[in-house]
Amino acid sequence: MFSSLTQRIFLGIYIFILLSIPLGAYLATQYQTIKSSAKEETKLKPIVLVTPPPTQTNSSAAKELLSVSQASSASKLTPIPSPSPDLSPTIATSFGPTLSLKANLEGRPADNQAAKLFVGIIDGSLTTSPKFLLSFTVNLPKSGSYSNLSLAGLTTGSKYTAIIKGPAQIANSSTFTMSPAITNLENGDVIKLVSGDLNEDNVINSADYLIAQKALGSSPGAPNWNENADLNNDGVVNIFDLTIISNNIGKTGATGAWTSPIPKVASPSASLLTPERSNGGQASTTTPNSPPVGSPDEGGGYWVWIPK
Repeated sequence: MFSSLTQRIFLGIYIFILLSIPLGAYLATQYQTIKSSAKEETKLKPIVLVTPPPTQTNSSAAKELLSVSQASSASKLTPIPSPSPDLSPTIATSFGPTLSLKANLEGRPADNQAAKLFVGIIDGSLTTSPKFLLSFTVNLPKSGSYSNLSLAGLTTGSKYTAIIKGPAQIANSSTFTMSPAITNLENGDVIKLVSGDLNEDNVINSADYLIAQKALGSSPGAPNWNENADLNNDGVVNIFDLTIISNNIGKTGATGAWTSPIPKVASPSASLLTPERSNGGQASTTTPNSPPVGSPDEGGGYWVWIPK
């Protein structure tokens, strides 16, 4: 049938063409598939950024930048001023305006001034017939310094006088202008109290000397012991105490003689209106004073006035 060579060549070409068409289509399909897969892989592949490790220069620069930023922020803040120390005396909250004093009882050792003091406050300057606005019984410590005595109720900037009297001393006085905080009598100097007033009439005289003589030679526990007569506080009443009294006989304390014991609370006058007293503090039945209305009528008592 295909006897000639030419026919056989054409037949071979024909068969090759027939076979190459599906093979080419198959190869073209595979190529497109591979190409599409390659494109999808390229799209899905993440991009990784590699950051070089920080060098010492970068770290220093970052620190400087942080410092500049902090300084800039701090400059924008309003500084809070620190409170300056208050050099003025403070007011004791539990007392309000207060009074401080230093006292020395004659004859006592400097480190043993412990005693009960009467402290009375009057308006204005010293007078012989004072009206106490305030009065206190103060437990003076051994040091002789006392503070935080309340002046509540008095007027800041006004003039007052303090009258101070010990248990066996005549009264002394100190005029002051009241501070809104702390008032120091005599600007902190010691107020000296003259010893020898054993009957508390604010006068040192023979009556006081006789009281001391009765306790002469006594010590605590003795029947005739008198603590107030031991003026130098050495535990015995002896010639030293009598000498102190002798040296001070005739001396009168501030405000003059008192005709009754020290007022224990606020009173209108140091010369309280009670039956008149003579030597030794004994009430006289012959020349009594008329007690005020409402006062006790007992011979041994005395009238006190407490302001409202």
